[in-house]
Amino acid sequence: MDFFVLTSRTLPSSVTPLLSRIQSHPRAVAAALVVSALVPWVIGNYRAFIALGKGGLPSNPIGYSIAMIAKPFGKETTSTSCYDKDEDKSTWLQDPQSIPERRGERPRTGWHFLPHRQVDRLPSQEAKKKLDAIFAKRAKDNTHIVELAVSPHERMHDAMVVASSVVSPHKVADHALREIAHIHPEIDYSLHVTLSPQDCKLVIEHGWGERHPLSGTKALPKEYLLIYAPRDDEELEVVDRIIVATIGYMTGRRDVH
Repeated sequence: MDFFVLTSRTLPSSVTPLLSRIQSHPRAVAAALVVSALVPWVIGNYRAFIALGKGGLPSNPIGYSIAMIAKPFGKETTSTSCYDKDEDKSTWLQDPQSIPERRGERPRTGWHFLPHRQVDRLPSQEAKKKLDAIFAKRAKDNTHIVELAVSPHERMHDAMVVASSVVSPHKVADHALREIAHIHPEIDYSLHVTLSPQDCKLVIEHGWGERHPLSGTKALPKEYLLIYAPRDDEELEVVDRIIVATIGYMTGRRDVH
């Protein structure tokens, strides 16, 4: 026997007309059920976007909409075959053997990649202060080749950029808008840097970073990496070596201090 008939016999007569309307509009009912299921997910997803902090997009519904539109265009971030194919085999890490395997699993990054941030395995306040000091010192010690300016990518953080007096040494530098590196100071203290192809391969394979999901597109070169936030003095030393390497590669200079 039809479910509606059984139900209509057991409910008050005042409800029967409503059931009749529901039965006559199944598509509207299905749409309402889908919306009721999606609304909690969207609310949680929006909150996760806001929790990533500022970075290129406004932290509001407009920024969220842009991040959602960009999501399908993101690529995987940890393969290294693209660097094997690159003709540039130079390395700018002063001692590649000094880059050990990073301890533990990779940090998780946000479901959204605009902004591109890690969401766990975060550093202490002491480690954050030390990273700020390292970044500032490298900028100060290399004023002959770098400058500090607002990040041309995220447009709100200070970044190290190739000094205006230095000619871009390769197309990657121009593709990266001549930005060398920046720290994400609000939440996670990860960094974005641009390294040589072979240094990218080593850094990714040893667990220190990953490509931006839009790297290797018109938006960003494949050499544009997220470096995970350093958690202790040993990791700070490794990240410092990576910063020196990115300064050298992006300026074409070996005299990095």
